[in-house]
Amino acid sequence: MKRFLNILLLLVVAVSLGACEADLADFDHKEDEFMIDYGTMLITDGYGSSNNHYIIRDDGIALLVIRDQGYLYGSSSPIVNGSRVMINYNVMSDLSPFQLPESCKAGYAIQLNALRSLPCQQTIIGSEPTATCSPVYVSSAHVGSSYLDLCFDYKSLDNKKHKFELYCPAPDDPILDLYLIHYGDDDKNNDGQMITSHRISFDIEALRSDEPRPFTLHWVGLEGADKERTGSLNAR
Repeated sequence: MKRFLNILLLLVVAVSLGACEADLADFDHKEDEFMIDYGTMLITDGYGSSNNHYIIRDDGIALLVIRDQGYLYGSSSPIVNGSRVMINYNVMSDLSPFQLPESCKAGYAIQLNALRSLPCQQTIIGSEPTATCSPVYVSSAHVGSSYLDLCFDYKSLDNKKHKFELYCPAPDDPILDLYLIHYGDDDKNNDGQMITSHRISFDIEALRSDEPRPFTLHWVGLEGADKERTGSLNAR
């Protein structure tokens, strides 16, 4: 009897472990399906009174939202044609040629898990910055097809407005110098509250050419020292 109970216990443990491994494998597989990308919103007419909401990725792939987890209409910024967005999504299926918007050669139907609308500004070309730069900490710089997307931290005193601009004083130089300028608290923000992961997108289409163009991004770091990061703008 005791031997029978031991064998039964071993079988239960084996089945339990097998189930756990299957659950973990399934969880890992789902994790791999999550994707994060930058893109530009395209809204087209759909059937009846509904619209089709596409996000055109920077590589030209069209993503059609067929399942929304409440983010598309719940964004703090209005989502319109041309809105710059950052999204988290799952690919559901390929799009047929009839579902593709013009100029897109491939695409996917997606479940939209999260969306962040990015403020988008034109790059100021041919002019020098007109004020002293307040410090920032640039945590990431993403080069899209026609955009430079930046994520950075900065300090802010209460009731202070902040403005960010990107300058390219000499657009014909072989290596472009880009200057991120933060108009903030007149550099007196050492005791301010840290604002983290602020994102902004700059339109750099006018600086692109038929070949990739190297650039150096300049800014003032939180400790007050000049900082720089190199990269390359994508060819048209």
